[in-house]
Amino acid sequence: MAFDSRNELDELAVQHGHYPDGRSDAKGAEPESILYAQFALGGGYLFVGTERSSFIAVYTLDQSGTPTFRQLLPGPSGPEGLLAIPQRNLLIASGEEDAGDFGVRSSVMIYQLSEGTPTYPQILSDDSGRSPIPWSALSGLVAIPSQPALLGVWDGFYAVSNIFRIDVSEAPALITDALTITGGSGDYDPEGIAIAPDDTLWVASEGNASDSLPNRLLHLDASGNVLQEIGLPAEIIACRAATTGAAPRRTLGSGFEGVAVLPGDNGQYRLALAQQRGWNYTTAGCEALDDDGGGLNALGEPNWTRIWIYDPTAGTWDRVFWELAPKPANAAWVGLSEITFVPGGDLILIERDNRTGDFGELKTLVKVNGNAAADDLISQSEKATYDLLPNLLATSGWITDKPEGVAVTSDGRAYVVTDNDGVDDWSGETWFFDLGRFWDLFD
Repeated sequence: MAFDSRNELDELAVQHGHYPDGRSDAKGAEPESILYAQFALGGGYLFVGTERSSFIAVYTLDQSGTPTFRQLLPGPSGPEGLLAIPQRNLLIASGEEDAGDFGVRSSVMIYQLSEGTPTYPQILSDDSGRSPIPWSALSGLVAIPSQPALLGVWDGFYAVSNIFRIDVSEAPALITDALTITGGSGDYDPEGIAIAPDDTLWVASEGNASDSLPNRLLHLDASGNVLQEIGLPAEIIACRAATTGAAPRRTLGSGFEGVAVLPGDNGQYRLALAQQRGWNYTTAGCEALDDDGGGLNALGEPNWTRIWIYDPTAGTWDRVFWELAPKPANAAWVGLSEITFVPGGDLILIERDNRTGDFGELKTLVKVNGNAAADDLISQSEKATYDLLPNLLATSGWITDKPEGVAVTSDGRAYVVTDNDGVDDWSGETWFFDLGRFWDLFD
């Protein structure tokens, strides 16, 4: 035996957000292929493909043959074969997984060795301790005031709900700390996070259609302890419970997807929560409470959704309707994935379709002025949009389904992160974009 890597590949998967937790009782990252080649640029490299984590680890070898990790390449889904073309500084990887229904086919990816800064990863976790900080499935972001740092949450893919501190002062961004949400009833699906003027935290937890997992607004102290759990208004819960039928019941699962603090005077504030898709109730007496005022699409789902407004001082709920963008032909739905407040009083949201690969067409940041809500409806004409597709396609890979988190720092820098679904039937790629000053995005 020349070398024993022990658990190094799994730790690399953890550090880069590629670890397939569902395979912990089997083969973990599952190294599947290995290749060594001498390149015209840079000398000899050893490549190890991992089937379940969908990455390729790149190593150099010293004179004794001991490998040193150099870079992680995002692979095709289930990389199975590797081929080097050293004279052209190319590496080719073939993926065995095929998801035609999602627009991602079994594919071949081509990588080129060159000088300069790698385009991947754009975010990873600190490994200065004994082990890297585990992370994946990032679903919500918020900027820490006056710091080059963000907070992020992972979603309900994991049984434990964590909040991460992300240092954005350098690239790639670095996850430097993790805080577990404690107390409360548990079983959360965090999809958004916000910081209040008193430094307490608010987390939006998405529910399901049956309300066995309810939509909840969680109030936390700075240590992650749950101070309050706030549910939907009682009349909304009653109308949801009484609703029958396939299409209305299906949309009831598309709940809280982000939360933002709307600052007021003297430390007072309200909270804005993005609801992913519209709810349509079928019970008499509930019509005035649902979201079908803009009509229904061909699938029988509302063309509107809403932004919930919660006043924590009064304990009251209000709402503003949101006209959804037209649904692309290959999409099942269009919805909201995040909301954040930015300097000057604007709101930025993520509005997207639910498709990936060749079928993904609508992945946008949307900016609206706070005054647009004066008539209780934010319409298409009141939106300024920034198309995320060029960012998602910049490295010639496939389009990911889920831009899920957006944050804007005190100096106006906008960051967007994608959700990799916890590497469950997905490649494990996470893209973390520094988009520059947010006001330049919507010119």
